[in-house]
Amino acid sequence: MFEPNEVLKTLTGRGLVSAEGCGPARVRYRIIVERRADGIVAYGNLHGSYAHLRPIWLEPDAQLRLANGRRLNISLTDLIGDTADFESTGPVGIL
Repeated sequence: MFEPNEVLKTLTGRGLVSAEGCGPARVRYRIIVERRADGIVAYGNLHGSYAHLRPIWLEPDAQLRLANGRRLNISLTDLIGDTADFESTGPVGIL
């Protein structure tokens, strides 16, 4: 059995976030991978340039490429200054 809302791991690093029609933005990320009753989810925050993050924030779907080359489908949920919050929008595989 597992605990609800069990944090499985926390990842930090540098990567690229992009969305269709937008140029990629270099970011520092902090990702929390958590097991919930409906599956494994990821959420966290990105730190980068507001000017580069804003167009991506306006799009519903984005992708974060991690330092290890893996990719995570995300949606930016909030943008305040140079910090964006996000949550995963698809299956969270092995990160």
